[in-house]
Amino acid sequence: MIHISQIHKEVRSLPEFSIKFVDREGDVITCSRCICTSWHSAGNTMNIKLLESGEIRKIRRVSIIEFDGQRVVL
Repeated sequence: MIHISQIHKEVRSLPEFSIKFVDREGDVITCSRCICTSWHSAGNTMNIKLLESGEIRKIRRVSIIEFDGQRVVL
């Protein structure tokens, strides 16, 4: 288990990570290999780049349910 407040430290220390989050429609999105391109500390979002496709996604941090195989708690 990892607290959501610790994720910002982890994304800076890892070369890549996996993440699961819930999108607007309520679907669980799994990203197996990604990197953090920006972390909006004053806001509530982060941008991730999917390494396999090159796609950049903006996700709300509170929607993250799993980080690198660990369940995320609020």
